[in-house]
Amino acid sequence: MVTNGNYQAMFATTGQGVVLVDAPEPLVDGLEDAISSVTNEPLKTLIYSHGHSDHTGGAYRLFKPGLEIIAEERVAEFIREKNDGRRIAPTWTFNEATTLVRGNKTFSLRRDEFHSPEGDLIIHLPNERVLMAVDMIAPGWVPLLDFDITANMFVYLSAFDRILAYDFVAFVAGHTGDIARRHDVEMTKKYAFDVYETVKRIHGSINVAELLKQNRDNEQAGIRDLIEIVVKKSADEIKSRWLNGPMKGVDLWTESHCRAMVLYVRWSD
Repeated sequence: MVTNGNYQAMFATTGQGVVLVDAPEPLVDGLEDAISSVTNEPLKTLIYSHGHSDHTGGAYRLFKPGLEIIAEERVAEFIREKNDGRRIAPTWTFNEATTLVRGNKTFSLRRDEFHSPEGDLIIHLPNERVLMAVDMIAPGWVPLLDFDITANMFVYLSAFDRILAYDFVAFVAGHTGDIARRHDVEMTKKYAFDVYETVKRIHGSINVAELLKQNRDNEQAGIRDLIEIVVKKSADEIKSRWLNGPMKGVDLWTESHCRAMVLYVRWSD
């Protein structure tokens, strides 16, 4: 794993060339230095974990003729449509899942949708017991704004069990300066479901009809008031349990988590 303290990427030597996962532009110079510090093998393959430019926008800096670039088909289509010159279009795509063997390394690649609507990869090296799923968690921290701006809260919440079903001891999360472990995934799951259960309970305790009746001349104002009440009560309660707990960022992001969750609870759950 290579990090600048904020972004992370991962590479593996294979005996036949280096396989790199992601190319965050702030890391590109460090990636080349990191690879050359441990191997003379050239970079042969780049895998995109998902389509967001902050994790793939340095690809143009690494590109050389013959570089194999791999993405799930819907991510590849998204990148081709963007055509921004930074995220180089994939040269090889797959649908849903594939097993990639390069030299002495095996990579299991499986599509998920816990973060981006175009799709995200769960990348597993079974022999090394390493897993990479970018923007799902941040070791030592609660997730970023809106559960790292997940586009699908239902899939995000259910993804914890899919990830924990893998055999891994090291987890590359895409952010912070640390390699995560199973307990980091488990802790984030515990926090996320605390937010979900608290928001659902508090939302369910409010007489919505009465609240909207108070705003009979402006229903949208009533909806706004409902959201604000649930967010405030939920965030206060969750902070009482987590503010001095094992993860940082509760003071920064818990309100946003409650807001994202109340939208899910009210209209999708």
